[in-house]
Amino acid sequence: MTRWLGRCVPLVGLLFVSGCRGEILFQSNFDPTPVNQPPAAAQQVGTASIHGSAGSVIVIAPPVTPSGKWVQIGRLTAGSDIAGFQGNFPAMAGEGEYTFTTTVFMPTGSGVATIQFERFGQPVNDVGGFLHLDLMPDNRVRIDDDDPSTFGAFPRDKPFIVQVSLDITPSSSSARVVLSGEGASGTADRAIPPPFHNMARQFGAIRLWMGFPHTGKFDATNVVVRRKRN
Repeated sequence: MTRWLGRCVPLVGLLFVSGCRGEILFQSNFDPTPVNQPPAAAQQVGTASIHGSAGSVIVIAPPVTPSGKWVQIGRLTAGSDIAGFQGNFPAMAGEGEYTFTTTVFMPTGSGVATIQFERFGQPVNDVGGFLHLDLMPDNRVRIDDDDPSTFGAFPRDKPFIVQVSLDITPSSSSARVVLSGEGASGTADRAIPPPFHNMARQFGAIRLWMGFPHTGKFDATNVVVRRKRN
């Protein structure tokens, strides 16, 4: 895997054209941070906040090469604090079309990892969201804790890409989730439930986290959110 993904160059032969257009609202850059230290508050675009026990969210050397540094999120025991990395936009952009992408590395034996979408200005200790994806022990993805929504496949011990396209309008919101890369595949569409629509209209943060009772760790890099220009 290469660092080129953040520059809109193909990874494992794939190019998400829609993800490479528009205004960047959040973009990670872990390279300036020393290994084994928490991610810096100032990111390439936007800011980052973390939560969890000491050492549960740190910057690491790449699990695969060549690539830049990654963020690692984990829980040592079931009694550990929930741990997460929250990426915050500089400002709320409102209704529109958004594309989120990240490259994920799930080691063998790691518990459930979650990718979540949140409102602007959400406190880091509030782990609510209007949409979330769980990377499950059976190497499939579940949406919003809804078992019938489970789809696709992803590999262990190899990098793969998660892309989420959000369409947020005055009256409704929806998402399309795509998994890709070597050993990863699957597409799913999801309507944001009406009770969460107003939160979706305030979209302004993403979170990568691991909650109770799951243990283990997972890694991510090239975390980017773009909004389509009108």
